[in-house]
Amino acid sequence: MGRSTPIEPLSQPLADGVVALRLRRASDLHPIQAAGRDPDTVRWLDDPPMDDAARRTSLSRVEEAWRTGRAAPLVIADALTDEPVGIINLQFRDDDVATVAYSVFPARRGHGIAPRAVRLLASWALHELGLRQVLLEADEDNAASIRVAEKCGFRRTGSRTEEQGDGSRTLLVFARATARTSM
Repeated sequence: MGRSTPIEPLSQPLADGVVALRLRRASDLHPIQAAGRDPDTVRWLDDPPMDDAARRTSLSRVEEAWRTGRAAPLVIADALTDEPVGIINLQFRDDDVATVAYSVFPARRGHGIAPRAVRLLASWALHELGLRQVLLEADEDNAASIRVAEKCGFRRTGSRTEEQGDGSRTLLVFARATARTSM
């Protein structure tokens, strides 16, 4: 999966005065690694926590994701201090559709950061990259992510079941589309 063409990494952060979405830096890796051990982060995200080996190759994997058109991984930063407060990733299914995944670091949850970041990323994807649709998938038990989807203008379009080693889980699928697209 991915785009047929590479994505140009952001030359300037996407910002709204409170949060900024920017490229990852080596200085972001320790906070990302630490947040990845948080029980809520582990519960809701598919990716395993970053270990030392993954940390060493993280920036080259990020560069490869952009270069191959597979994904656009970014850091959510405080717009005033540039301190990393979360991560957000646009994962391309094809040239027209991508899925947004995000995580706000534990100390910054509950402050409206996730909706701001998702709005910025979805707007960029739909208007600057020309995507037809951005999806957000949330575990049916993840009330916070469901609220983020709804606050950001995503509309519930269905659900899907995902098999896991210890059973299955239901993911609710939300979509936000360009005005020219009917769903």
